[in-house]
Amino acid sequence: MALMSGAGNGANPRPAIGHVSVYSDQPNTAAATLADLIDGYTAPFGPHPGARVCFLASDYTEWSDPFVEFYPRTTALLHETGRPRPKFFEVDQRVPGAGSHVNIILPWTDQEIERRCQASGLLSGWRWPGLMDVWLEPSLMVELVPHPQSDDEE
Repeated sequence: MALMSGAGNGANPRPAIGHVSVYSDQPNTAAATLADLIDGYTAPFGPHPGARVCFLASDYTEWSDPFVEFYPRTTALLHETGRPRPKFFEVDQRVPGAGSHVNIILPWTDQEIERRCQASGLLSGWRWPGLMDVWLEPSLMVELVPHPQSDDEE
């Protein structure tokens, strides 16, 4: 998963996304489903007891490793007036839809991604060549992308 390291060519490090946060109806289940699909690892998210994280590889366990946070749809992350530190607040209405999502580049071929999606039983399909939409829940989608060199290596 060196793609996510931000290491660039070694001499010129590039920015990298450390994590993304998405809403989920069932954070524990969504994190576990993604972990099963991509060989990841799940863990509790300490700052919010109802949240869960999925590290993008089973050997990733540090907060500096790439991961996805899954928050309950009844949670908002806001700051209090005059204070920059964010705080979790419960909201009255459930946040709908799948507007926020994550695009994960995997070290696999198109065929391997398709095989894993079919084996999982999740609703999935190629939006176009090289981009698989996978629905972890009815309102939560992830995009899985094969590593560009994976298809060349077969």
